[in-house]
Amino acid sequence: MCWFDRRLVVAAAILALPAGAVAEIDGYILGFGGEADTAGGRAVTVFGDVGVTKGTWVSTALARTTTGSGPRSLDTVYADLAIDHWFDPVGVRVAAAYWGDDEVLDSGDLRGSVYFRNDTLSASADYERRNFDLTIGTGVLSRPRTVEFHADGFGAKARLVVSKKTALSLGGISYSYSRDINLQPNTDLLRIFSSSRLGLMNSLLDYRYHAGIDWSAGPRIIDLRFERWQTAIDQGTVDSIGAGFLTPAGPFSDVEMRISYDYSATFGKTITFSAFFYFFGT
Repeated sequence: MCWFDRRLVVAAAILALPAGAVAEIDGYILGFGGEADTAGGRAVTVFGDVGVTKGTWVSTALARTTTGSGPRSLDTVYADLAIDHWFDPVGVRVAAAYWGDDEVLDSGDLRGSVYFRNDTLSASADYERRNFDLTIGTGVLSRPRTVEFHADGFGAKARLVVSKKTALSLGGISYSYSRDINLQPNTDLLRIFSSSRLGLMNSLLDYRYHAGIDWSAGPRIIDLRFERWQTAIDQGTVDSIGAGFLTPAGPFSDVEMRISYDYSATFGKTITFSAFFYFFGT
């Protein structure tokens, strides 16, 4: 799940809590957290969502991820800015983002969603345009040059409340590329993005799909999530199962803890741990 989608899910969960719910006008959610995996990956992020008018939220996030080790380590930066307006029951969300390492691979992204939401069902149709710059020939005797290509992603998501305590979710997105990634030089260098889920999260994907279920017990939420990705670099797939626990840490704060187990023929088995803290109010 990309940073932007993850933040939307958690923000929705916080807003749904029966105690200390954020008002539609002038509400805010601020957060920070980190992730680490058994493949040596590390990530930290900070973000904020602010209600500027009734039904309108402005969101921003900044994250830094380190994957690999030694000479094959890679640092990437992710930043986004988004605006969301709910017309009741239909809403529109648009966002712009930057991801990557400008010495290897980076992208400028635009996203748009149209969604429907009521007390039992939320569903969205999603589009994403990613414009990539791949830098090749960075050796001592080579002159660097940049290869440009883009990807168009089309997807959908839905969440259905099936009882007072249980909800189901399903979604995914598929990408088509303007160039065959495997025909580009430096393909071996790009494989570092496939070292773990933290490297894959916002990199070159053919598709990603997920299905989940969550249970609420008062202000606490437990969720179970199944995911699958396919990387555009070598068409390898990643299967993942994860569990999360969201609970109040104070009158206007929550903490979320997650653990995920991933398996891939490319990087084997990894476990990812994460902890995020959220502060909200009016």
